[in-house]
Amino acid sequence: MKRLDNRIAVVTGGTRGIGRAISLALAESGAKVFALYARSRKSAEALEKEASEKGLSITTFRGDLTHEVSFNQLAGVIHEACDHIDILVHSAASGVHRKAMELSDKQLKWTFEINFFAVHRLTLELIGKMSRGSRIIGITSPGGTHVIPSYAAVGSTKGAMESLFRHYAFELAPQGIMVNLVCPGLVMTDAAKALPELDRLLQMTQEYTPSGKLTSPEDVAEVVRFLASDAGAQIVGQTIVIDGGKALLA
Repeated sequence: MKRLDNRIAVVTGGTRGIGRAISLALAESGAKVFALYARSRKSAEALEKEASEKGLSITTFRGDLTHEVSFNQLAGVIHEACDHIDILVHSAASGVHRKAMELSDKQLKWTFEINFFAVHRLTLELIGKMSRGSRIIGITSPGGTHVIPSYAAVGSTKGAMESLFRHYAFELAPQGIMVNLVCPGLVMTDAAKALPELDRLLQMTQEYTPSGKLTSPEDVAEVVRFLASDAGAQIVGQTIVIDGGKALLA
């Protein structure tokens, strides 16, 4: 794997779950990582401690990207800390787990605000710091194209995000900024543990996954690290699925 020395990475949701693994993987390859988070200071401190012990450059910034004042404050901190940005990873996600017919406008709008509008707002804010050779990578979900029980709100945002990223890829590739998505299968993070019918989903995933194992946060991070490297320079507008082959089966 090619190194990422002297590159600056911003990772949303970068202190927990998949985002945490991505922050560590990029830093291990030599990148200077700024990991953004909204809630758990405890998780951020644990990541900073691990990074310090390993001699890695990871700095955490706290802010809620869905609120204007907080967004502007966080954007200001990022601008001050980074004279340029080489890698932008959109890993943060949340939302309401309800059936489609049980969703209120408020719940759907809130989920879109987190998983879609905040993504676009931050990309617009930071794109001026990105130049030829930069990467934008989004973490999506099988729920963007398939039905997962009680996942209507989050799945809708992921489907919208995938469409938006295809347009990003088309518009930014001529500038040498490559945009792609990574779509993991079921990954056992704290967010996944909140899914309704989790036990049934786990059983189905294990039964129908040809590789015989669940995808880990580290599996996802390795693909992100590859896309962020020079080796990913000619991969444009793709959604790379990491699910042990589960999507092969009807």
